[in-house]
Amino acid sequence: MTQIIIDGNKLTENEEEHLKETFDLPTYNGDYEEIYQYLIGFYKKTTITLKNTNKIDPDLLETIEKASEYNQLVQIEKE
Repeated sequence: MTQIIIDGNKLTENEEEHLKETFDLPTYNGDYEEIYQYLIGFYKKTTITLKNTNKIDPDLLETIEKASEYNQLVQIEKE
């Protein structure tokens, strides 16, 4: 199982770099659609832990939630 952690505090420092490193997307340019496409393509169980969600862009949260609805292997945990 893959574990991904997205921390709202780190996103406020540099969102693009944090997401690029977290999702291992070397060409990520800030487009949440790219993250959606990446997540719906997972073929093994993945848990995304969201920390400090009050500091995460609501559009990013919605993107991750939609991806988890589409791909049942992607699950979300909020801390």
